[in-house]
Amino acid sequence: MKFLVVQTLWKQYSVMDIADAIRKSGYEVEEYPEMLKMASYLSDEEVDGLMAYVREHNIQVIVTLYFAMNAALAAYKSEIRYVSVLWDAPYVENYNPLSKIDNVWITTFDKLDRDRFLAYGMPHVLYQPLSVNGDKVVQWNAEIQKTLKGQYIHDICFIGNLYSQNLYKQNLQYIPVELQYYFNSIFEEAVFRWDGVNRVYGKTGSEIIEYIKRVSPQFSVPNRQEIEDVRYFECMGLIREIANLERIAVLNLLAEEHSVMLYTTDQEAAEEKLQGVEIGPPVEYGKAAALVFAGSKINLNIALKGIEGGTPQRIMDIMGAGGFVMSTYCEETAELFEEDREIVMFRTPEELLEKVDYYLTHDAERKRIAKQGYEKVLRCYTYENKMRELIDWINAGT
Repeated sequence: MKFLVVQTLWKQYSVMDIADAIRKSGYEVEEYPEMLKMASYLSDEEVDGLMAYVREHNIQVIVTLYFAMNAALAAYKSEIRYVSVLWDAPYVENYNPLSKIDNVWITTFDKLDRDRFLAYGMPHVLYQPLSVNGDKVVQWNAEIQKTLKGQYIHDICFIGNLYSQNLYKQNLQYIPVELQYYFNSIFEEAVFRWDGVNRVYGKTGSEIIEYIKRVSPQFSVPNRQEIEDVRYFECMGLIREIANLERIAVLNLLAEEHSVMLYTTDQEAAEEKLQGVEIGPPVEYGKAAALVFAGSKINLNIALKGIEGGTPQRIMDIMGAGGFVMSTYCEETAELFEEDREIVMFRTPEELLEKVDYYLTHDAERKRIAKQGYEKVLRCYTYENKMRELIDWINAGT
C-alpha cells in the first residue's frame, strides 16, 4: 500500500510527522509537490492534478490534515481511499456529501464529533487522541535543555489565539439589541465554568437566526456545508466569543499577581484588552514552540468550549516538550492523563488562582508532574502509534 500525503492551505508540520510515521510503519509514502488551496470549494484543476499524480505514482491512499474536498473527490474518481486526519474541533468543513462516500476514512480526537459524524452518515470515523512526533521531541528536548540550562523564560505562558475576530463580533452591528442581551445571557452562563458541560449548543434556535436575517439583510453566516446555520453560528461565533472573553479575563486576572506572557497573532486586540501581560508575536509551531513550553513554569491551556470530548494539540505539544500543563477541565483529558500526577486542571477561576499560586512555589512537584506527563505522551500518544492504529483500522475495513 502506497500513501500520498498532501498539504492544504498552509505548510502543516504535522503532515510531515504523519508521513514519517507511515514510513516507520513499513509503507511507502510520497509527498505531493503542490499545496491544495481550495479547502471548501471544488476545483477541477486541483482534482485533475491529484488524479494525474495518483496514476503516475501508483498511489493507493491519499492523506490530508483536515478535510479537503478536492482530495476526497480525486480519491473517489481514482477508486482509491482517502484519509482525513482532523486536528481541530468543532470541525464543520466535512459536513458535505463527499464525506459520506464509502472510500472516505476520518479520524477525529473528539468523541462527540465522532458520534455526530457517524450520525450524519460518514461511513468510517475513528476516535484517536492527538499525537506528537516522538523522535523529534526527544531530539528537541536534548537541545533545548542545553539552551535553557535549568532556567525558565516565563512564569506563566499562553500560546494561542484570542479569537477577537469571530463570526459573532463580525455580525454584532447587525444583531438587534434585544438579541444581543439574549446572547450576553448565554455568555454569562457559560464563561468561567470549566466543568465539561457545553452551555451553548441548542440555546439559539434556527428561528432566531432567521429573524436576524430578516431584519438585518447584512447579517451573514458564511456556511457552505450541510450543517444548520444556527450550529455554524454557535461554533464559529458564540463559542469563539466565549473563548475571547475567557482568555482575556484569565490573562488579566493572573497578571494582577504574577508575570504572564502571551504569544499570539491577535496583537492589536491583546494590546487593547490586556493589562500587565507581556505580549509577544506568534511562535512558529515545532521546535520554537517547544522551547517556550519547556522554558515556562506554567503553560496554560484555555480550551475552546467547542472541544467537548477531546484533548487539544496544545496539551500534547506542551507535554511533549517536557512542559507543565495547567488546563481547563475536560473529562476525556482526565481519562488520558492522571489529574494532579501528569496534568493539572481547573474548573473555576478560584481554583485556577489557587493552583497557580501553589505550583509556582512548589518547584519539585511541578517538575515531577511535567516529567510524568512527558513520559506518558511518549509512551502512548505518538504519531507512530497513531498511524499504525489508523492503518490497521483501514485494512480491517477493506
